[in-house]
Amino acid sequence: MIGQELPRLQARADSLAREWRHAAAVADAIDSLERARVFVGHDTIRVGALTIVTNASPLPLREAAVRAWPLIDSVYGDDARQLEERPYAIVPVDPDTTVERPPRHNGTEIPWDQDVASLTLLLLSTVPVAPADTALQRWLGGEVRPLIHADVERAGVYVRLVTAPFEASRRCLIGDISACRDALDLFGRGDPVARWYRSARERRSVVLNTFTGYFDRGTHLATLQACANGSDSACTQLLRSLPPGGLPRPLTHDARTTLVDVALHLGGRDAYHRLAASVGLPIADRLAAAGGIAIDSLLSRWRAEILASRPTPVSLPPWGLWIALGWTILFAVFGLRSSRWRVN
Repeated sequence: MIGQELPRLQARADSLAREWRHAAAVADAIDSLERARVFVGHDTIRVGALTIVTNASPLPLREAAVRAWPLIDSVYGDDARQLEERPYAIVPVDPDTTVERPPRHNGTEIPWDQDVASLTLLLLSTVPVAPADTALQRWLGGEVRPLIHADVERAGVYVRLVTAPFEASRRCLIGDISACRDALDLFGRGDPVARWYRSARERRSVVLNTFTGYFDRGTHLATLQACANGSDSACTQLLRSLPPGGLPRPLTHDARTTLVDVALHLGGRDAYHRLAASVGLPIADRLAAAGGIAIDSLLSRWRAEILASRPTPVSLPPWGLWIALGWTILFAVFGLRSSRWRVN
């Protein structure tokens, strides 16, 4: 029983330690604002639960907060209320680097000539909610954050599915949901080398295009040469020798963030809480719990959104064809007049 309780107690201890560190940092930041000369008359800005501790400056922080809050609320739902007790601490500074900076502080320094758009991006990319657990961050590649340019990110995932050199990505594109699981690293068990790189050509390509500089020394050199000469077993051996997390996944961080975004929007205001609270479960189960639907259904919805975000092809107007033809003829004429094409 004690052995079974240890992981839970350790997770609880880690959570309490994180909360204590954040509370101490916020207290230090507020205390710093009180002490610094530049923060005489400091202000607290609140939009929804979003809270910013700052001082009077030209920074349009309230306008940025008004833009950022709906996106933050849509992702974190009821858990966004944490921001009432977890404020941003922002220190506006003179953009003139020759001007003396305020005394040491714990806030984020921002030149006060920044515009609303850049401040909104800052607020969205540094939301001070309690950090997610290590397993979720490791799979996702960072914290859960609002999608700042959702359409652009989904379009980028579509391009990745179309152009990725991995079979799992291509099969996901054409509707194989099991392949989508592979490409998004949702199985969690088994040999990732076999799941992600299904052909000898893929395995050889990954080794030679990504890890040649890593393996071209010491005891790995002979195996690398064998891989380069066509030995699939050598390529596989090299890939399996990489440390945990070293293998490039078929789909990038953007694909996983868009999947999480779909789950959170399907699952309602408690979705993020369910995702964060389900520590210890496989990532696929956690996403299904957050979205309130089976994981394969969630992946189907995600894939449909990615396909719907396909970049619009650039269409050439009728007169554009004649312009292109004219330029082609012009370049051809100049090319023929060049001395290298003349017959002596």
